[in-house]
Order: sequence, then structure tokens, then C-alpha cells
Amino acid sequence: MYIIKSTTKNELRKVQAAINKELASEKIIQDIYEYIFNVEGKKTRALISLLASKSSKIKLSVRTDLASIIELLHTATLVHDDVVDESELRRGTKSVNQVWTNSYSVLIGDFIYSKAFILMVKLGIPSILDELAKATNDIARGEIIQLELHEKKELIKLDELLKVSYLKTGRLFEASAKTGAMLAEKSKEEIKSFGLLGKALGTAFQIQDDILDYAAFKLDTGKPALKDFKEGKITFPLYFALQDLDSKDKKFLLGKLGKQKITSRDQNKIYQLIHNDKTQKQLNALLDKYSKETLKHLNKLKHHACYNEMLNLISYSKVRKK
Repeated sequence: MYIIKSTTKNELRKVQAAINKELASEKIIQDIYEYIFNVEGKKTRALISLLASKSSKIKLSVRTDLASIIELLHTATLVHDDVVDESELRRGTKSVNQVWTNSYSVLIGDFIYSKAFILMVKLGIPSILDELAKATNDIARGEIIQLELHEKKELIKLDELLKVSYLKTGRLFEASAKTGAMLAEKSKEEIKSFGLLGKALGTAFQIQDDILDYAAFKLDTGKPALKDFKEGKITFPLYFALQDLDSKDKKFLLGKLGKQKITSRDQNKIYQLIHNDKTQKQLNALLDKYSKETLKHLNKLKHHACYNEMLNLISYSKVRKK
């Protein structure tokens, strides 16, 4: 479990309070907005922003504002993702598109996005607005590219998966760390190190998320098992398994990919095929590569106030089960 300092916990509570204030007068918007934010996520990106922006020169309220903007951006992407993926659950509860409709989900996602950009303008730092606007655009690019990759199936290349992982996940991690350092008025070199740290950490998080999609069949991860598989996504575990399986097992996996109804027997077989020793070794090596890269960039920031907490977060990212 990742241990957060009491001061940082308090800062995250302030982020949640700031988000809760961003309501509209219309009841339907209030209902959906409160439904989304009543189920609190890990706020990892907001946490990274808070850690990177630690500075005696910057007011806590300003740091909290930036972290709130980042959390709003992330949440908007999740709401839109659930529409694209036709997901039924988000963070253990029914997704917005299940409780209301896809139309409501798209529009509330837009509402949350626009709230984030209103707050960005209010923050009044052009370089931060530029970075977060570009990150938001890159996340959308990643989603579009992933949709195209659905059609390629076993022809997907590793560098294509890594690109999507960076755009969809690593990019906002990168922007969270980078803009936090910008807010704290760090040097160009420090801002660059924070950005590269966030990029590598976000990619490691995505790899671990992909691993947990299959591990959820045996572990309590808080997520439905084989969610990505049932949505037809080839992620890192399936990619590595397909490189080494014989034609019969490969045909079985590709035949079940994208199917919503899979028998318990077939689910067991999918789990066994993915959890072969070679695939697990390749996955662990990839995860280790990005974890080491994260540490390499963090080691350039040993003097920073966030060093120990960031180090704990990196260690946790490799072993987390949720």
C-alpha cells in the first residue's frame, strides 16, 4: 500500500473540495457531477502535481487549483472512455452511461473539460495552459489511434502499443509533473526531469493496469476481470502471449477477443495462456524498464522536497493491485 504523508492527504482533500465546488445550478448537471465525484479515485495525477509543485514560494491554494484542473481533465477522459468502450462499471460502480445515457455521458464529459479550461484561464499562467491543452489533445489522439489498432489484431507492433500507452496515460502524468514544476518556478532542467519522470511513470502505470486486467480474474483489483479483453483490446499481456503461442492457442485467444460472454472454463484457459512464464517474464522486464527510467529522472531531483514521497509512489506503482 502507498503511504501518503498527512500533509499531502490534506492537500488531496482540498483538491476534492475544490472539485465539489465546481457545480452548475441545473439539477441534472448537479446529479451527474456529484455521482461522478462521489466515487473518489486514487487521484494519482493530482498527487503528482502536488508533489512536483511543493515550494515555500507558492500558495497551497494555487497548487490545489492546478491539481484540481488535472483531476477534472482526467475524469473527463474517463467519462468519454466509458462511452467509447461501452463500459458498465467505473471504480466499482455503474458508469454514467449506464445510469443515464451515452448522450448525457458525452455532454457531462464536455462540461467537465470546459470547467477545467475555465480554471486554467483563471490560473493565468500561459505556459501551463499551453502544456495542459496540448496534453488534452494528445490524449484524444491516443484514443483515436487505439480504435484503429482494434482492427489490426495480432499485427499490432510493440512500439504502437507503447505510443498509445504514452498518449493515453503517460502524457497526462507527464503534464501533471511538468506543470507542477512550472508552477513552483523550477529551472528548465528540473522541469524537463519532472516531465520525463511523469512520462515514464505513466507508461509504467499503464503496463501495470494492463497486467491487472488479467490478474483481476484471481485477485480483488476493484475492476471486472478481462475488461480490456472483452472490449477487444490487445494490451501488453496479450501482445506478448501472442508472440509465442502455437497457432491453435493463438486462434483460441483471437476468437474470444472482443466477446462479452465468455464461459468460466474459457476464462480460465485465457488466464492460463496469458500467465505462461515467458509472457510474465517479458511483462516484468518491460515494467522494470520504465520503473528504472522513472528512478533515473527522480535521482536528478534528490534535493527536491517531494523526493521521498515520489520514490514511494514509484515503488508502489510496480506492486499495486488496484
